[in-house]
Amino acid sequence: MGARGSESEREVAELWRGRVSDFDTVLARLREDGIDTSNLSVDDVNKVDLMHMGGADSTDELTERAGITGGMEVLDAGCGIGGTSRRIAYRTGAKVTGLDLTPRAVETGNRLSEHLGIADRVESVHGSVTDMPFDDDRFDVVIVQHCAMQVEEKDRLFSEVARVLRPGGLLAMHDWFAGRATPLLYPLPWADGPETSFLEPLDDAIARLRAHGFTPEPFIDQTEKGVEWLTRTRTAIDRHLAEGGELTQTQQRNIGISQTMIPNLSEGGLVLGFLFARSADQSRDS
Repeated sequence: MGARGSESEREVAELWRGRVSDFDTVLARLREDGIDTSNLSVDDVNKVDLMHMGGADSTDELTERAGITGGMEVLDAGCGIGGTSRRIAYRTGAKVTGLDLTPRAVETGNRLSEHLGIADRVESVHGSVTDMPFDDDRFDVVIVQHCAMQVEEKDRLFSEVARVLRPGGLLAMHDWFAGRATPLLYPLPWADGPETSFLEPLDDAIARLRAHGFTPEPFIDQTEKGVEWLTRTRTAIDRHLAEGGELTQTQQRNIGISQTMIPNLSEGGLVLGFLFARSADQSRDS
């Protein structure tokens, strides 16, 4: 386990190596946003460490729908710098392990968790979601939040999720799927071009999950919410500019995202939503 790596994974890791902030840069971004870094909370850091659509609100909804509670073991597959991992642990008391391809993301995530005093409940590990460095039947819930769209070997992803989930465990996805309209406008938040984007249609993902022994639940479409969130974010930035304000790094990034993602979502190129799937109840050894 944990030893393989495809060419596409290496390209994705290289992309994020150039984008992921180190610990000191995260603190600098928080100060730029007017946050006192001498006494930080998880909520404070979540203003910059949740790199997915909807931010804390979408993570909270995913957590609540998944029924995560204290005492559970959770895997955050494709954890980035650990924003989702920390938020789940902080809000529920669950023990959360994050897994990410990018060494800098793992290092930054662990330093932030230590700084926030929750390293006893949150740990980030370096590795691939297609070859996870974990024992069978370890986790109650596997979170995949804005990760699968960058995984080319999706059968390997779902096979590994099925392996590390306990019998009857839950896969909780909040992810992107290919829509009917093509081509997409680039850049996307996760890709400057198609080389690091591996979207598939929702129906294909559901069929793939069934093939790996999962029982998918009805899809919860969040596409319109995504458009609303992006539009609201862009409107607030425009108002800030009109009032003579200077843009932070986060605001500059959000302007770029809105210029391509609003049309991609509103014109049918992308589908966003929650997809939950339960693994088989019986043990693989039975």
